[in-house]
This record gives sequence, C-alpha cells and structure tokens, in this order.
Amino acid sequence: MKKVFHILAAMLTSSFVFAQEDSETTTAPATTFAGSADAYYKYDFSKQLNGLTSFTNSQDSFELGMASIEASHSFKKGSVFVDLGFGKRAGEFSYNETTDKDITAKFLIKQLYFTYDITDKFKVVAGSFSTHIGYELLDAVDNKNYSMSYAFSYGPFFNTGVKAQYTSGKFTAMLGITNPTDFKSAMDAGTNQKTYIGQLGYIGETGSAYLNFTSGSANPVSDENKTQFDFVASKSISDSFGLGFNATYAKSKNDFDSELDGEWFSVVGYANYSFKETLSLAYRIEYFDAKDALNLGTLNGSSVFANTVSLNYKVGNLTIIPELRYDAASEDIFADSDALPTGGSFFALLATTYSF
Repeated sequence: MKKVFHILAAMLTSSFVFAQEDSETTTAPATTFAGSADAYYKYDFSKQLNGLTSFTNSQDSFELGMASIEASHSFKKGSVFVDLGFGKRAGEFSYNETTDKDITAKFLIKQLYFTYDITDKFKVVAGSFSTHIGYELLDAVDNKNYSMSYAFSYGPFFNTGVKAQYTSGKFTAMLGITNPTDFKSAMDAGTNQKTYIGQLGYIGETGSAYLNFTSGSANPVSDENKTQFDFVASKSISDSFGLGFNATYAKSKNDFDSELDGEWFSVVGYANYSFKETLSLAYRIEYFDAKDALNLGTLNGSSVFANTVSLNYKVGNLTIIPELRYDAASEDIFADSDALPTGGSFFALLATTYSF
C-alpha cells in the first residue's frame, strides 16, 4: 500500500507540473518572425563610381543588398526584438564593426532591444535600436526610393543604450542616453562620452510630425561631437497621394581645435502617388548644404541638389523598383566619363525587394 501511495502521489505531482507548464505555454504568445531581402543593378552614365550616399556605391554591377531576419516575443509587460542582417548593406550600416574586406561576409546584429511596459503609456527600452533621426529607414522594403538621401547617409544610423518613451493619446515623447553614436559598445569607441537623444511627436489620423534631437560623441577617434536637430512630417492628402518632409541641421564641434568645427543642413521633400494598389510613383527632392562642413570628405565646401524618381511595381510581396537619379553639385565633386571633375551625376538602377 505504501508503494501504491507513492506512485499515485508521483503521478498527481507530475500531472500538476505538466498542467502548469501547458498553461504557461498556452498563455505566452508564440514568437513572431519576419524578414526581407533586396538586390539591385546600377548604371552610372559617366561610367564612374559617383556614389556619395549610402548603399549604392557601385557601377555596372549586379549587387546583393541585405537579407534580414526579425524575431519578436512579448509576455506580460516584457518583450524582446531581434533584427539580424547579412550582406553589404548591413555591413555599411554597422561600419564601426566591419572592415572593407569582410563587409559583405559578416552576420550582424542590426537591432536588439528589450522593452518593459511600466504602464500602458510609459515604457523603457534598452539595447541597440535604429536612430529616430530622419525620414528614411535602413531596410529597403520600408522606403519608396531605393537609393538613400544625403540626410540619411550623413546622419546617425543607430544608438545603443536606454530610452524612456511616454505616449498619451496622439502625443509621444522620448528621452534616452546611449553609447557614442553608431557604436554598439563604448569599449570599441574608446571613450566614456555619452550621446543624449530625444523626441517629441504627434500622430494624427492622416499625418504625423516629429521633432528629434541628438547630441554627443559622433567620432571619438577625431575627438568630434555632433548635435543634430531634425524635423520629420508626413501627410496623406488622399487615398492615393501622400507627402513627406524632412529638415535636419547638424553642427560638429572638435574638442581641441575650434577651426575644425563644421555644420551642414538638408531639406528633403517626398511625394508618392498610387495609380493602383500594385503601382505607385515616388519622387524625392533634396537640397543638401555642406558649404561649412569640414568632416564630410568630398562634400566639404559644396552643396547638392538631388532629384530621384522611383516606380514601385508590386507582385505580391515582391516589389520591382526602376529608378532614375540626378545630383547637381555647386562644386566639381563627381567624375565624368573621362574621370575628370564635374558637377553632376546621373544614374539609373533597377532594384527588387521582398518581405516575408
């Protein structure tokens, strides 16, 4: 009888444990997975490498952009988001973690952050997350134009640290402190300086507006600090027509030599018209002024007027993007067909993106 009692007790205990595990398993939602990929072919009519913006610095070549895998999970008040990227685009995004030789070969963490919802309105996010600055986003599937603006290319890419976000109705606010901009580790940056970020936003039924701010160590190697103010707005005029706007100003300050201080600004307009659900036309116009910049390489001392027209043709989750772009600079910062300095750059590309 004693043995029978012990067997029954063990069975009951096991059943309770299994029931408890089953209950927790069914209560917690499943992990959500998503992903995207992109590739492109670019032809510059000067037959030169004239790319001065991100991710399309090639000529007469078929190029792989980036493959991304995302996973997210939430349970009760906590959640985690993981975003992994593989390819040249991911390597350029995480330029502080790659070298020219292995930029296409590394599997990189684009984003990895944890969220704790203290209340329905207030949450804390810790980890590495894409910048809140600017209108455009890293993943090609999230943009109507495949090539990137100057404002995106010379602004911050991501931050690693902690931020607090508050949302009340249509209004939102964010404040945070992070490692130096575009560094996942302050140890790699070689400095203990921090970057401070902030945002005020309004989200309406047909549009939104955000005032963004970042200030801190931008490039510790050259003892440079950058403060940037940024305004982003979007508006749906109708079901088929929408507008976007981005104005950004950045000032760089050298810790030891004021003569190395510089500044630049950019004004970008976006228009998108949908002919039908599967076909739309996107136009971007940008004025980028680097006449007083000292830290932008070839662009220093010049301004650029850029026009980009992109057609988006959707076949399910596949999008085909033929694009034309012409950049006119105030100085001869590009190269012509004879490799001589010239003030204009004209190229065509054909890109494809897929989301899953």
